[in-house]
Amino acid sequence: MLKDRVEIMGHKFTSETILVPCIYLAHRRTDTYPESEQFRPERFLNQKFSPYEYLPFGGGYRGCIGAAFSMYEIKLVTAIILSHFELSLTDKRPAHPVRRGITIVPSGGIKMVVTKKAKFKRQTILSS
Repeated sequence: MLKDRVEIMGHKFTSETILVPCIYLAHRRTDTYPESEQFRPERFLNQKFSPYEYLPFGGGYRGCIGAAFSMYEIKLVTAIILSHFELSLTDKRPAHPVRRGITIVPSGGIKMVVTKKAKFKRQTILSS
């Protein structure tokens, strides 16, 4: 909720107006993310985006309290799955975003199948 009147890009808002950012649109800004409609996770390898450019957990004092744990968890789960299995999409058609509460999710989910187990060496960790 705004404390004072503000003008943003020619639009005037009065005090007590509630403004909610659209994370979906922020993540599709072509000036921030070239080829923003393309799935290119490697774009995060060479650049660290600011909290105003990449905000999967919201921001400010109302940001998600579990953001750090969530990022740790997704890295761990993804590493375990991808080190043991190879996955394939069951449907090659593009997923379309739909709103679920304040988040955006793929309509119908993303269905995948295990195509084969990945080959890996099991290592034993010895404690001294």
